[in-house]
Amino acid sequence: MIAEEKRESNLKDRLFWERMRKGDQEALAALFRRHYAMLYDYGMKLARQEEQVKDSIQEMFAYLWEKRQKLSPANSVRAYLLASLRRDLLKALAQQNKRQASQEEFDRQQEQEIFSSEDLLILQESGIAERLALKQALQTIPPRLREALYLKTFSGLPYRDIAAIMKISPQVARNYVAEAFQRLRRILRPAARQKIFKKSEKDA
Repeated sequence: MIAEEKRESNLKDRLFWERMRKGDQEALAALFRRHYAMLYDYGMKLARQEEQVKDSIQEMFAYLWEKRQKLSPANSVRAYLLASLRRDLLKALAQQNKRQASQEEFDRQQEQEIFSSEDLLILQESGIAERLALKQALQTIPPRLREALYLKTFSGLPYRDIAAIMKISPQVARNYVAEAFQRLRRILRPAARQKIFKKSEKDA
C-alpha cells in the first residue's frame, strides 16, 4: 500500500471510528468489513485455531460497541484493532491451555508456530530457490523478531504501531526488524541475499 493510499485509508478509519463512538452501528459494521481479513490472518498466525480466532474477532467488536462511549480517539485504528486482538486472543489461549498443559510449555509451542516463513511478504517477491533458503533461515531467528518483521513487511505498520501491538518501545521495534534482517543476511548465501533484500530492506 503506497503512502497516499495509506493516508486515505487511515482517514476513513478514523471517520468510521468517530461515528462508531457516537453510536453509529453502520460505522461499526464498516470497520468490521474493512479489517476482518487482516485480523483473521494475523489471528491465525498467533493461534492456528480458526474458530477461536473468529470468536475473538467477534467478541472484540462486540466489546468495542459496548464500550464505545468510553473509547478514546484512535490515531491508527488498524494498530488499535491488531493490538486488541493480540491481547484478547493470547489471553483466551492461555486460559484454554491451563486445562491442557503448563503455561511455560504453551508459550514455547506458540512461539515456535507463529509467523512461519510463508507468511512474510518478502517471500512473494522471491524465486523458488530464494524462497526455500529464506524459509529455512526464518526458522532460525527468534519468534519475536519474526513477528516484528511480519508486522513491518506484511501489515506495513510504522514502528510506533508495532511497538504498541507488541508492548515494546518504538526503538525496540526498530531494533527487532533490523536484527531480523541482519540475522537473515548472515545466514543466506550472497546470491539469494541480494535478490531477497534488495527491495525489502529499503522499504523497512
